[in-house]
Amino acid sequence: MGGAFCRLCCNRPSESGDALDELGKPWPEKQTEDFVGLEASCRDRSYVNRMMWLTFAGFPKINAWERQVAWEAVPSPIVNGLSLLEQSQSNTPESLKVLAEALKTQKTVIVGSVRMGYGHHRIAYSALTWALELGGKPFLLDILSPDCIEAAVVRNMDKQYSRMSRIASNLGGVFDAIWGKMMLQGDANALRLSLALAQRIRGIMAAFPKDVPVITTHPFVGNMAVACGFKHVINLIFDNLPQYFVLVPGALNLVQSPSYFDKLLDMGCPAKSLRLAGHWVSSDLCINAVADSKSRIERSEQNLPRRFLIAVGGAGAQSAFLSGLLSAMAPLLRDKKIRIYLNCGDHKHIADAIVSKLKTLDLDWNEVTSSEGTVSLCKKEALDLLEEPPNWKAVTVFRFDSHFAAFRCTDLVIRVADVLVTKPSELAFFPVPKLHIRRVGAHEAHSAVRAQELGDGSVECREVPHAMQKLGQLIEPQSPLFRLMNECIIKAAEQKVYEGSKVACEFAFGAQ
Repeated sequence: MGGAFCRLCCNRPSESGDALDELGKPWPEKQTEDFVGLEASCRDRSYVNRMMWLTFAGFPKINAWERQVAWEAVPSPIVNGLSLLEQSQSNTPESLKVLAEALKTQKTVIVGSVRMGYGHHRIAYSALTWALELGGKPFLLDILSPDCIEAAVVRNMDKQYSRMSRIASNLGGVFDAIWGKMMLQGDANALRLSLALAQRIRGIMAAFPKDVPVITTHPFVGNMAVACGFKHVINLIFDNLPQYFVLVPGALNLVQSPSYFDKLLDMGCPAKSLRLAGHWVSSDLCINAVADSKSRIERSEQNLPRRFLIAVGGAGAQSAFLSGLLSAMAPLLRDKKIRIYLNCGDHKHIADAIVSKLKTLDLDWNEVTSSEGTVSLCKKEALDLLEEPPNWKAVTVFRFDSHFAAFRCTDLVIRVADVLVTKPSELAFFPVPKLHIRRVGAHEAHSAVRAQELGDGSVECREVPHAMQKLGQLIEPQSPLFRLMNECIIKAAEQKVYEGSKVACEFAFGAQ
């Protein structure tokens, strides 16, 4: 009886029907054991199966090996040279042939991402820009974009993650502590669960030719690609906290910092599957990092008002903190001692709350609502102009309907800002002076530490008074801290610290 119960809970491979499991062990277990040397116990197997049941509860049953989402390539309306992979209404041999032909061109790469917050798409954007810079032809794949059961499952996961992030951030205290601890649980079972999920939803990527290189910005996508049999998968590992969950067995795993590389080796990751690449930063920011830093220093020497770009995270989980921060900044804004660019992204509730707050504080503002408007502002307010535009207002609010325009705005506006105000997300790795505010999830704390080690970012300021104290240090006349951050960026840029996405593309194109 006990053996039968154990077999029921463990779901041994002989009952799964999936060819990937016909290797003596379930595929997620075999991948984990072969890659990091950790064998699953019956309890581990039972946990993963229970979590998979919860993940797919309420969704129709699917047989992954029988499913294939149809795709077509369309030009991006925003970025020249970029193609978007969108779901096709035709799933015939002819349509598959058209897709294969489109992906056959020289230096083609699929950049796979998932629209969970902004971070993973931001990393994808960095790879796309470097692929274009190197003369490649990139195709952006968002696994949440198709209308299918597989994508719906991941969308539901993201919905729950964003909801919990907002609750934890706004309530703080014990809720924040519990949520933070949960974000540190990326153990071997989390890797097995990621692999099991990828195995089940791999039909999203099954239609693509398997000889096209794939750069992935989330382990779900990377593990899907490996499960489908792609020959060349490059996984861009996010954050600065080593966890098994972020790994993609069977891929080349690239990291942003030396400490991450060192710790993953200790966790059993094979050295042949691991490389230190550098930070995931878009090409325009990398190429201009030194010149922009010198312009920021010169602006400081001329005592021009310091420009702060406040970037709201993709989960929209910072409304309470931002409200308090705006109240504290109000006197400086009224006196035009500082300027702020406030990117509310595509969060209507955040933008509405910010506008309401500005009205309450009796502050005037400009508003930008399109990518074209963002590009126009960046041209008119370039750092090297060393002046403010005529009749400038202390506050500019960015709000968008498009997810792509929302996160891309921050990449663009960084080049006209003096300081980036952000939680220690993927933006913590960008070549701009950073004032780090309260994190959303304990895993993000380690990204702020990386910035402090390089000298291009502040400590994490978890309370508004601390953030205002740090802001005061950054706006002092000829601020020593502000100069130090820019000098550290110049040094790091000269050492190619910010060129990780370039390295990833060179691996994809065979140049590494």
